[in-house]
Amino acid sequence: MSERLHHGCLIATVADVLDAGVDLVPHFELSAIPVLDNAERPAEWPAVRRRLRAEGIRVAQHRGVLLLLPGELDQMCSIGMFNGFDELYLSSEWDDEFESFPGRITSDHVNFADGTPLGLEEWMINSGCLLALGDGSGLNFATLDLGIAERLRARFKTARSG
Repeated sequence: MSERLHHGCLIATVADVLDAGVDLVPHFELSAIPVLDNAERPAEWPAVRRRLRAEGIRVAQHRGVLLLLPGELDQMCSIGMFNGFDELYLSSEWDDEFESFPGRITSDHVNFADGTPLGLEEWMINSGCLLALGDGSGLNFATLDLGIAERLRARFKTARSG
């Protein structure tokens, strides 16, 4: 087991973490959303694109993944776009060709209280991912920063492993 990757499953949602703001979310340059409302590749869904345009949210996309700047992510959260079964990656640098983790990280697929998918830590290091969130029946989180992990655990109750 690695000691660099800090992970767990919390009783919370992606929206809860984003609403908490700077206390829990690290400084980031790119937010990537590969799953929205349990739909993979949300940038390919016309209804999602229309809603974002109507709200004035500017997004880029790469292979169906929504790529947003920090301010755009805040606005997306404020209009209620995160309703559960979402995946969010926060990265230290903007990358127009950001490749999200190749597996699902929502808690209906894997419980991070028990462990993380093979290769997640290496992917996070290589991609510059600061925080990975996947919600469902709980909120999976993974980070290489112990401080972020401790703040998340202090703010939200830990979900049981299963």
